[in-house]
Amino acid sequence: MELVRILKVLTAIDFSGNKFEGEIPKSIGLLKELRELNLSNNAFTGRIPSSMGNLIALESFDVSQNKLSGEIPQELGDLSFLAYMNFSHNQFSGLVPGGNQFQTQPCSSFGDNPGLVGSSLEKVCRDIHTPPASHQQYETTGSDEEEVISWIAAAIGLVTGIVSGLTFGYILVSHKPEWFMNPFGRNNRKGSRSTTTH
Repeated sequence: MELVRILKVLTAIDFSGNKFEGEIPKSIGLLKELRELNLSNNAFTGRIPSSMGNLIALESFDVSQNKLSGEIPQELGDLSFLAYMNFSHNQFSGLVPGGNQFQTQPCSSFGDNPGLVGSSLEKVCRDIHTPPASHQQYETTGSDEEEVISWIAAAIGLVTGIVSGLTFGYILVSHKPEWFMNPFGRNNRKGSRSTTTH
């Protein structure tokens, strides 16, 4: 449907979950006040028009689950207010724009587009799967400390056991108690006395 007069004051458009086909019209770039644009879950084909670089107020952009192809327009990297975007489940290829906004998105925002490449994509997807260095360092340090504590506990137990054993042995050998040297002597004397008596 062609509109005779485009309303430039629109701030949000949500056409998600329909069966729209064809290309996204280039005239979308005339909606200078647009802040949210959701075209997800349709059957759009072709490329994202570069005229979207004119949407300087755009904050949210979702074209996931369509049949879009080609490169993601580099002009989108210049939209400083663009905080949320989702390009997943399409047929995009080529370089991902290098704007800071793209580097703050989760890796899933570019998923199922095997043709996408670029340093921005590599940084986003590496950070999402790799724990921060401080966290890795903490885990390594924690495991090392636990191992050291275990060895210290084992050494203390071993030294304590050896000292206790030597002390007990020294006492027995030094004092030589009668019952230790001849545990059956007392019984033998009692037996001999009783035999003599009888």
